[in-house]
Amino acid sequence: MHFMTLQKEQTDFEQALSRLLLECMALRKGESCLVVCDTGRKGIGTSFCEAAKQITSRANLFVIQMPGPEGWQPDTLSQLEKEMATPEVILLLTGQSLSHTDARRRAVKRGARLASMPGITADMLQRAAGADYGAISKRSERLKAILTDADTISVETELGTAINFSVRGMQGHMEDGLYNRAGTWGNMPAGEACIGPEEGTTEGVIVVDCSMSTIGPLEKPLMIRVEGGRAVEIKGKQATALLERLSPFGHLAFTVAEFAMGTNEWAQLGGVVLEDEKVFGTAHFALGNNISFGGTTDVPIHLDGVLRAPTVTVDGRRIMERGKLL
Repeated sequence: MHFMTLQKEQTDFEQALSRLLLECMALRKGESCLVVCDTGRKGIGTSFCEAAKQITSRANLFVIQMPGPEGWQPDTLSQLEKEMATPEVILLLTGQSLSHTDARRRAVKRGARLASMPGITADMLQRAAGADYGAISKRSERLKAILTDADTISVETELGTAINFSVRGMQGHMEDGLYNRAGTWGNMPAGEACIGPEEGTTEGVIVVDCSMSTIGPLEKPLMIRVEGGRAVEIKGKQATALLERLSPFGHLAFTVAEFAMGTNEWAQLGGVVLEDEKVFGTAHFALGNNISFGGTTDVPIHLDGVLRAPTVTVDGRRIMERGKLL
C-alpha cells in the first residue's frame, strides 16, 4: 500500500503515522508489531499501536517503567528483551533511548525491523513524514563511505570546537529512515552518517551549542575537553547536570563513543536531540556506550551533544565547511 492511497479523512498526524508504518517500516498485514513506551509516554504509544492495528491484527503495546537517574533497571531490560524476541517490527517510543542496549542489538540481529524514537513528538513525526528518504539515503550513504575509508578526522567550529581522532579500521554507519528489510534499524526522524572513533585517540575540545541528551536545549554552550579518548573536563551553565548523569557509571561513561553528521534537510533544530542531530549541517558527538560502533565500552548510557555549523576535515581534505557540504 502506498502512502497516497490512504483515506483522505485521516488527520495529518494519522497520515504521518501511516506513512512511517507502511513506507519506512514496511509493516504488512499479518505481521507482528510491538510498540514499546514508558509510563510517561503512554499517550503517543497508544496512538502508534492503534495505527499499527489498522494494518495488522497482531499489534501490541508494551509499557515499561521510566528509568531513574541510574538508568534502565536490569529486570526491566530483561523483560523487554523477552517481549522483543519475536516481532517482525518494533517501535521504541521511550523518553530515554533504548538504542544502545543488548535488547535492541539482539532484536535486530535476529532480523527485526526496528525504529528507535526517544522523545518523538507529533510535530517531529509530521516533519519526518514529509522527508524525501531517497535523497536522505543517497547523502547518508555517500558520507558513510567517506567515514569508513578515512584514517583521521578533525572537526572545528567558530565557538571553539577543535577535536581530532582516528577512525582507522572502524566501520561507518548510517540511518536513512528506510527500515524495510530484515535486520535494519535506526531513528525516526532519520538522517545521519556516523562512526565510532578508535578508542583512546580523541583529543581536543568539543563545544556543544544546540542540545544534549537528557538535558535538552542548552542555555549556553557546553565545553568538553577530551584527552586520550575521554572527557576530562566539562564546563558550562548546565555542566553539573551532564556530570550528574555520567558520573554514576564511572570513567568509562566519559568515553567519546560516536561522531556523526546530520543529513536530513527536512529536520529542524528545536532542542530535542532526536531531531537536532539529524539536521543537515550539524554534527554530534556522544559520550558513553560505543558497542554499536565496534568499541568495547559497555556502559548503560549514551548521550549525544549537537553542534551547529561544523567544519569537518577527513584525511586532510575538507568535506564540510561551516555546515555546508563541499
